[in-house]
Amino acid sequence: MSRSRASTGKKEKRDVIYLIPHTHYDAIWVFTKEDYFYINIDLILKKVVSLLETSPDYKFLIEQTYLLEELDKRYPELFRKIGKFIKEGRIEIAGGEYLMADTMLPQGETLVRDIMMGRRFIREHFGVDVRVMWQADSFGLNAQLPQIYRKSGYQYVAFRRGGTQNKPSEFIWQGLDGTRCLTHFMPLGYRAGLDLGKLVDSYRELKRDAATGHILMPSGSGVTMPQEDTVAAVRQWNEKYTTKLKIATPLEFFEAVSKEAAELPIREGEMYCGRFSKVFPDVASSRIWLKQALREYENRLLTFERFATIASQLTNGDYIEEIHDLWKKLLFLSFHDVAPGTGMDEGYGEARQNIGFLSSQLSYLTPRVLSSIVESDASGEDDSDVVVFNPLSWEVSNWVEIDMTFDEGKVHRIEGLKSGREEIDIEFIRFSRYGDETLRNATIGFVASVPAMGYRVYKILRKKPKDKSKTALILKGNKIGNRFFQVSYSPDTGLIEVFKDGQKICQGNEMVIDEEIGDLYYHKQGLKMPLKTEGGEGIKYGSFRVTNFWFDRSTHLTPLRRVININTDYFSLRWPYRLVDRLEPLIWKHRFLSFQKKVIIYRDIPRIDFVTVVENNHPRIRLRARFNTEITSSEYTCESQFGAVTRKTNQYYLRPEGWQEQPSGIFPSLRWFDLSDEEKGLTVINKGNPENEVRDGNIYITLFRAVDMLSSDGAAGPAIPVPEAREIGRHTFEYSIHPHQGDWRQAQSYKHGYEFNYGLIAFQLPGTRKYRTSRSFLKVEPDSLIVTALKQALDGDGLIIRLYEACGRQTQATVTLFKAPEQVTVVNLMEEKDREFDKKIELDGEKISFSIKPFEIVTLKVRL
Repeated sequence: MSRSRASTGKKEKRDVIYLIPHTHYDAIWVFTKEDYFYINIDLILKKVVSLLETSPDYKFLIEQTYLLEELDKRYPELFRKIGKFIKEGRIEIAGGEYLMADTMLPQGETLVRDIMMGRRFIREHFGVDVRVMWQADSFGLNAQLPQIYRKSGYQYVAFRRGGTQNKPSEFIWQGLDGTRCLTHFMPLGYRAGLDLGKLVDSYRELKRDAATGHILMPSGSGVTMPQEDTVAAVRQWNEKYTTKLKIATPLEFFEAVSKEAAELPIREGEMYCGRFSKVFPDVASSRIWLKQALREYENRLLTFERFATIASQLTNGDYIEEIHDLWKKLLFLSFHDVAPGTGMDEGYGEARQNIGFLSSQLSYLTPRVLSSIVESDASGEDDSDVVVFNPLSWEVSNWVEIDMTFDEGKVHRIEGLKSGREEIDIEFIRFSRYGDETLRNATIGFVASVPAMGYRVYKILRKKPKDKSKTALILKGNKIGNRFFQVSYSPDTGLIEVFKDGQKICQGNEMVIDEEIGDLYYHKQGLKMPLKTEGGEGIKYGSFRVTNFWFDRSTHLTPLRRVININTDYFSLRWPYRLVDRLEPLIWKHRFLSFQKKVIIYRDIPRIDFVTVVENNHPRIRLRARFNTEITSSEYTCESQFGAVTRKTNQYYLRPEGWQEQPSGIFPSLRWFDLSDEEKGLTVINKGNPENEVRDGNIYITLFRAVDMLSSDGAAGPAIPVPEAREIGRHTFEYSIHPHQGDWRQAQSYKHGYEFNYGLIAFQLPGTRKYRTSRSFLKVEPDSLIVTALKQALDGDGLIIRLYEACGRQTQATVTLFKAPEQVTVVNLMEEKDREFDKKIELDGEKISFSIKPFEIVTLKVRL
């Protein structure tokens, strides 16, 4: 590095350091959204433009278009100047997402839309394409991002958190489908060059890890002002040392490294490891209401978008602007400090407003669109009272409930439903009557079988249906059985045991209360055991107490399902608390937790569903549901975005030396995770509770963590009290289990995960017209292929269908539409023709066929 070193007589190849001035933008975290706009626009970007105007050698990096969109509204002239520097290459937009999303918690389609919205904004306003993905602060990266990024137009990735290895810092990252991307892991994070007085030390550390003589040195941090002396510091360096230091952009660095990319190692899978950087796995249970809301409105928005697209073909209805606005609100919820819930309390007011907007708009728009489809599709086949829609790309049989109202004197009784020749049973859940004893309103439930991405209509039966089902729920003692499994239950504890083919699969739905002395970023506990479990494990003082146990009355009158209800209280003190194995409790004190648990067992659905309502007044606990299995395995499988990954069990016990963040065994999954051996398995499905752990054959799903500090020790952020994160109040959690034979592929865990999350939608028809009995608008075969998007193309010319292969096996795909397409083109995720990802398409009437690789994402542009 020194100019005084001896010459070897050969022309030496000098190292080049690429100093990248930047700032990391947070939409919310320890300031409000408005605070961050002021800091980033009025204090930072104005200063950046001033430096660019006065220092020709200065350059800068901007990450997210959400900030630029706001800049355009507030300061059009400043926006124009920044646009000029972007076109000149002195400001590089790296990343370019609408907002820098968390990549582990949102669904894959949400990540695609985040990128699409950002890149479209950049192209429309600045006429450039973003080539570098800059992941400065997302808490780990999912295993499908190489495919997502490459098919979105990115060539390179730089990231800060979750790297599995640090040497070399440059490597080829391979996704689940085999897609590869040149990638740089930031060994010193995004602050490597922030302190201009310590550039030598940073260079030496980065050099040790670098694969080539090209050294990436980010010079910035979160909401950090640009440094006026950067240009002078670079000039002084180059006067003193032979190693070249230059102010640069990430693209300059990657273009230099790419010339030597053939020599780089290949790394596969997710970047979610705490060895060299922190990924904060416990944020998957902080402020759990945010995870639940994100999942709910992802599901609802994608459902609405699919049927709005179908309606556009049947009725010429146009909901493009509404869908665009709804996605903007949702993408805020997926931001990397919103979805994890790691900010101060005041910051989440914007999230609540967005949730309110999504709720009101989707509650209004979705029934309107569905009604327009069935009304425009009326064919005169059958009188009908009920229609049920299925948003998934395969035929689904699932439980659905509907609220119905009737005019006085019209309907005396409902005994069942009929669709075509099929007659089915129903469950009367609740009802009221007029004075003449006719029904005023009724809520009924039933198992509907609905075609792929389509609907089926039903007519009310006034007499008992001719149900041809040869199966039944078998009730014997404290056992309930169906053709899939047998469940035994204990009125004393409220716990269940599940058996399949004579083998015990699990005992479960056991509430586990853990001590919590951590914060929004980390779970911490001093105890080596739980505070208390429903099974009795834990400290001697507290205890659970079952206060009521019953079956829903309505389920006694139907063969369709049984609903077990268990009311339980947790008391922090029971007396006597000595000799508890011999002495019955006489006094119960300090009730801070109450539970209302439902266990739902169906006749014709191979799931056991759970609804757990928790009234929490305990300010510092972690609450988990536990299923103790008879399954021994060293690994388990978690659903990830557009695929599935395998993780090791029992990581709780690992204590490797030198890690920045010790393994805890805690991981997020998307909709499901599965523990299997060669004979049997258990899939656990969540609806907005992504955090899980598998330890000693026990499967844990975290319901919530109650904490009161953002960062209790000031290590992950300021030590700010967050009283709203104590989760005081009433919470409802829905989750499910699927006991099965074989592994997750044989069990089709991916289908059960989707069916539990994307429920059937039923509503009452006016009863004045005849309707087509059923119809499918889009079906994909085999059912290991899952459609994630049906939308109108960005250019207005056709429809977009996106699907992926879910079980990791090459197969032949067949897409069947409701009418023959005129033209089908394979496009990338940005809906553009891309020779690299093109494939052969065969058309046969309404059918589209093509080959698809394991875990491959395919996007089709279809003109009907």
